[in-house]
Amino acid sequence: MSVAETKERVAASIARARTDLEQALADLEHLPEVDARAVAFAAHALGNYLAVTGGTADLLLGSLADHPDRQVRLWLEGISHATNLMTHLATELLRHASKTYQPRLSFEPVDVSVLIERVCHFYRRKAAEKQISITPDLHVEEPDARADRVAVAVVMDNLLSNAIKYSPHGRVVRVFVRAEPGFLVCSVQDEGPGISEEDQAKLFRRGVRLSSVPTGYEESTGYGLAVAKELIDAMGGTIWCESRLGHGARFSFRLPKYREEDCLGR
Repeated sequence: MSVAETKERVAASIARARTDLEQALADLEHLPEVDARAVAFAAHALGNYLAVTGGTADLLLGSLADHPDRQVRLWLEGISHATNLMTHLATELLRHASKTYQPRLSFEPVDVSVLIERVCHFYRRKAAEKQISITPDLHVEEPDARADRVAVAVVMDNLLSNAIKYSPHGRVVRVFVRAEPGFLVCSVQDEGPGISEEDQAKLFRRGVRLSSVPTGYEESTGYGLAVAKELIDAMGGTIWCESRLGHGARFSFRLPKYREEDCLGR
């Protein structure tokens, strides 16, 4: 297939997608009332997915800076622009959906060490843009928690992305897992500006903006920590912050260990 034919197929696909989008927007008028709590949770998850898409597009733009076909860069710039618009829309949805949403969770044994290592691996590329190192210490003899795999990933995604977002260039973010009787504790420690006592009292509330400013002009919705708390609470755990101004912040969450009885009770 020639380049021209490929471009024609892409253009046709975009046209069909535009038609489908217009039809979907028309169909929205006939949908029953949507639960604002579900919209809030879905919008936060959508924001995370868009961050991955936008980051990937930016990496490709950098890698293909010298590509001979200018159209390739135009396509990627289009993806980046559309992602930014969708991110703005997801942020607005979060701001307008203020009620608490309790998601349906699926409990299973979750190896938190493996899951967190994967999240760290993904964020190393993002951290490298600010010359930030991610240092994990994830060894624990019994790493299985009784939890929802996706929910734990969402919480870790939020804590690690925040640590990178608020850390100055050239610092270190440390990630720990340790065992307590009946529980596993996961922590993310940054070397950022720290959080004042006044701001700590507002943590985990929906839509609250803190005084800290992202060091790379990143977007902040004010909903990520609230969603993280709701997920941890729903899994029978707790989440908290330890911080002093000028000495960084450590966010930790505790989850119940997985036991054989849990398997028998399912």
